[in-house]
Amino acid sequence: MKKRINVWGVWTLCAALILLLAACGTNNNGSGASNSDASPKSSESSTSPPSGQGEQITLKFLYIWPEYEELMNETIKNFEAANPNIKVEPEIVPWDKVIEVMQTKVASKQEPDVSFGWTHWMAPFVNEVDAALPLDEYLDKDEAWKNSFVRNDLLASSIVSPEKPYISNIPFKLSFQVVIYNKKMFQDNQLQIPQTREQLEAVMSTLASKGIIPLAASGKDGSLDILKDSFAGMNFFRNGTATGDWLKGEESYEAPEHIEAMELTKRWYEQGFFGKDAFAVGGDEVSNLLLSKKAAMTLGNNNQISALQPNIDDELGAFLFPAPEGMKAEAPLTADGFFVLKTTKHPEESVAFLKYLTSEDNQKRWAESTNSMPVLKSLKTGNETIDTLIDQIASSSSDYPKKQLSYNPGELAKLLQATFAEYLLKSNSDVNSIAEKMEKDHRKAIEAGKNQ
Repeated sequence: MKKRINVWGVWTLCAALILLLAACGTNNNGSGASNSDASPKSSESSTSPPSGQGEQITLKFLYIWPEYEELMNETIKNFEAANPNIKVEPEIVPWDKVIEVMQTKVASKQEPDVSFGWTHWMAPFVNEVDAALPLDEYLDKDEAWKNSFVRNDLLASSIVSPEKPYISNIPFKLSFQVVIYNKKMFQDNQLQIPQTREQLEAVMSTLASKGIIPLAASGKDGSLDILKDSFAGMNFFRNGTATGDWLKGEESYEAPEHIEAMELTKRWYEQGFFGKDAFAVGGDEVSNLLLSKKAAMTLGNNNQISALQPNIDDELGAFLFPAPEGMKAEAPLTADGFFVLKTTKHPEESVAFLKYLTSEDNQKRWAESTNSMPVLKSLKTGNETIDTLIDQIASSSSDYPKKQLSYNPGELAKLLQATFAEYLLKSNSDVNSIAEKMEKDHRKAIEAGKNQ
């Protein structure tokens, strides 16, 4: 059977990699845990496992975020207090080693009961090894829990293929791309948050005319490729062509939708919207352009906001990248989440722990302590930026088609990024010739995937 890799929204795996770096590379201190009531509100069963009330059991729990160890220990303590027959033994691994560590544990039959995992990156534990427990049955038994998440497609982001169409991961903290902006610079220049892509372009033109970098971005880290792919995906959706080959990632890079996206990105690049030295700066330098007030906006991840804010005296805000007029904003959601291993001897108790992690009280505690983005649609944190983004996410489009690639795009993404950089950097480069070159590499990746 041919393996498929789940890719959310219209973004490439390159986007996923950047989100992982941003989401997991935060330096926030998680020591500010509160001692509020640990009883979750989503379901009574979240504090009362359906069986084994008198039997003492131990759940082995693997997660990342050493910076949040104190807060996670407090979370575990609260869960154990509500469930005295359950003890949770945590293990922390580096975020960039977690897949490798878990693959080793699965191979050596030393799996935990519950493990960290990215909702959109479950293929290694569903397709490559049949290790993740299907969670649909537990969600269907608890409609309140199932319907508590911010958008109805969030749970489905862990479905990796038509052959295994089940939910394998429960989201814990949202991670998605946003535009981070300096509120004072917007106010000083009498600018409003753009609601459409056309309005965003007008805002950027105004800022550029005043010598301000409108939207700082790096050409080295793939940000411009992500933007181009987003434009292309919306073009396919608008034209009704996000079907067939597109859903498998096998559409032609010479298609009009891709050509239009490449030309738009280059126009913005040549107008200086990303800064004059977009290919000379990396992620840290892009952040410094925002913090030094040389740039009014930057593309980033929602988890970066709390890390950036202490380093600037102006207040930062964030909004979803707007869609063209007449279309809803697309917010391809991914999340830091957790999954249950099939080998667990305690599936009911493991699911009860997942319910507690996503309970209203615990989600609010983590949002207040870490400024992380909760996964519940009804939760209000009191943080204006977080609550505004939750509202935007809830009202954003959830019906954009999802790609399920028939090949591994990792190496292909590097080739496409290099070719697209050539197109942007050379003023006389021909878009059709560049698209033809990209398409040749694309076809090779597809054929390689079919031969695996």
